[in-house]
Amino acid sequence: MKIFINKFMEFFNLSVLYIKRRYKMKHHYLILIILIVVINAARAQRNYELKPVTVYPRKVPDTVFGNWKFDVNDYEFYGDKLILLTAEKTMEHARIMLTDTSQKMLSVLDLPDEAEKLYRDYLGYVNVMCKNHIYRIRIENDVIHLASLPVKEYKNFIMPCIDTIHQDIYFSDYQKDYPQFNYFCYNTTSKTTTRIKTVTDAEVMRGYNMEYYFLKPNEKLVALKLAEEYKVDKHKIAAAMSGLTTSVFYTPPYSPLFVIRDTVYVFDHYSNAIVKYNKEHQLIDSITISYHHPEHWRDWKHEIIVDKETNTIYALYERNGYYRLMHIDNFSGKITGSFKLTNKYVKHIKIKNGEVYYIYRPFESLQQQFIYKELITNFCSLDR
Repeated sequence: MKIFINKFMEFFNLSVLYIKRRYKMKHHYLILIILIVVINAARAQRNYELKPVTVYPRKVPDTVFGNWKFDVNDYEFYGDKLILLTAEKTMEHARIMLTDTSQKMLSVLDLPDEAEKLYRDYLGYVNVMCKNHIYRIRIENDVIHLASLPVKEYKNFIMPCIDTIHQDIYFSDYQKDYPQFNYFCYNTTSKTTTRIKTVTDAEVMRGYNMEYYFLKPNEKLVALKLAEEYKVDKHKIAAAMSGLTTSVFYTPPYSPLFVIRDTVYVFDHYSNAIVKYNKEHQLIDSITISYHHPEHWRDWKHEIIVDKETNTIYALYERNGYYRLMHIDNFSGKITGSFKLTNKYVKHIKIKNGEVYYIYRPFESLQQQFIYKELITNFCSLDR
């Protein structure tokens, strides 16, 4: 330290001598100018206090929110905050909470009905789906308010809607008990409806229609009468009577629609293609896909997750309790890498801005259900 000070003073004196000779300034004026420059430079410095960072020898998920007094059963993003659905024991006495990034609870509200889940509709509103009611969550000045919605109308006219592009609303007539459905677009300006695409699971549809012919003669007669009375296809009545759609031999169709950069993506897993439409509903591309037919067919969990912040597409797989996010290339439809989650048997997986969030409780632990997140990075090769 003494050597450093001596060298600094030597340099300072030489600088003063040089400037004095070069600009012919008096010594005390020169010292005053240098002091002013040094003081101003010192004032310009800022001290920033950084949050402490814990470094681990291996990858450890970050805890987004957790409390040892209650479980987090569901969550939704609200800007840089989180809306939580929590309960101490059962969902009959659930609560809605608003928390910030420091896990501080900004607002807490008890629910008047047995809660089931949180649901974000196509308008961007977060709603609480309860046993007998639906409540819309309104937040004003970080305080939670609930507004009751008409259940029947909401389920019939809001929940079928998926997304929007300007004045167009995209919706479907999807029914989990029928292996065929359509995507439509409703234009709020012209008041017209356009069918975009029909999705059909042809293999399941053949078995579905055969259920009518397996009925006994008197059962066929009942199916025909019911079909005529309710103006429904007799094959639908027969499948309901036989209980096919509630058995292990039936899988509900899964071909989701997403809007990515004003382009409509339909993941038609039964035609083995990602079909793209522009905002004028014109077909602009069709990409062949095979990610939904893995070597181990049970790995594919029939779920596509889109990171709306980065417009990145992932397919969800699971083996031995560990989930993997398979990155799907937007242009080729190929799997370009996989990311394995650290914890086993997680639930409510969501992705935002390159980070995967989920709810997890360690096995055989007294800990409640916490929310964790991991940075999606270092994609592994597909053979690992």
